[in-house]
Amino acid sequence: MCRLFALHADQPVTAQMWLMDAPYSLVTQSRFNADGTGLAWVDEATGQVQVRKRPIAAYRSERFGRIAQQVRTRSMIAHVRLSSGTQHTTENTHPFVQDGIVSAHNGVLEVTSGMKQRVRQLGTAHHVHGTTDSEWMAALVTGEVAAHGDDLHDGVVAALDWIARNVPVYSVNLLAMRGDELIAVRLPATNELWVLERSATAADPREPLEQSSDSLRVDSEDLQDVRSVVIASEPMDDDAGWRLMDPGELIHVGPGATMTSERPFGPLAQALTIDDLGLSAAASQAHAAQAREHEQRRQRLARRLASRRAA
Repeated sequence: MCRLFALHADQPVTAQMWLMDAPYSLVTQSRFNADGTGLAWVDEATGQVQVRKRPIAAYRSERFGRIAQQVRTRSMIAHVRLSSGTQHTTENTHPFVQDGIVSAHNGVLEVTSGMKQRVRQLGTAHHVHGTTDSEWMAALVTGEVAAHGDDLHDGVVAALDWIARNVPVYSVNLLAMRGDELIAVRLPATNELWVLERSATAADPREPLEQSSDSLRVDSEDLQDVRSVVIASEPMDDDAGWRLMDPGELIHVGPGATMTSERPFGPLAQALTIDDLGLSAAASQAHAAQAREHEQRRQRLARRLASRRAA
């Protein structure tokens, strides 16, 4: 299953902590998800989106490491890909950037003739250059944003509501970013999506962000005194602050890394199970070794959270 990552902060920071150094960093996750690597961020000088992506594993990419260490931004999305059967090409590698909107997805949905027709009606089919369901979904989001007064939130809700009502869906976990806005959606419960919110007040100076696992502990001075929200497909350390998003939940992060949550979606009209998927798609969504590791990590997080509440 592809892995998603997003960072939104109230001041420019590097994402090295999460991408490279954390106990369960994205570069570590790329060893299971080695079919493509992509990063997109908002340039602090110009306000424009920059994107770098290639159909290679992050752990094999020197450029991935350089970007993680050098780029300072308030907003970033990253993705490591495990193909569900489509080719390993740059065109099929996430994130996608369309009319200034950055998006990335994990899961599977069926791109029906009706979905393609809806994208054509919205005037955004020209954005589709590859063969993935994710890029068609991105074009639907882009079109609905334009149709809803250029409102990112309303466009994402409209696009995913249309998908939920009209096409077979296994999972449409989605990240969408533009400027100082970030949206994350977990729909339905099939694939996990986690959030870690780090708040701050001037009266409560913070220690450097510490990440830890049973075998590794790392500090980040760069993230000291920074309000931030991180979205990830799995917890990237054993911090009890990680929260699993609810099925159907939408998180909206705005200027200053302020976060709101809502549940605007109804049930899927055509929910798929893993048995409904083709062999390649099913293999991309299930990995026994990863599943065991994730379950062990969830248990550790639950114990840490219970201990913190008891204290």
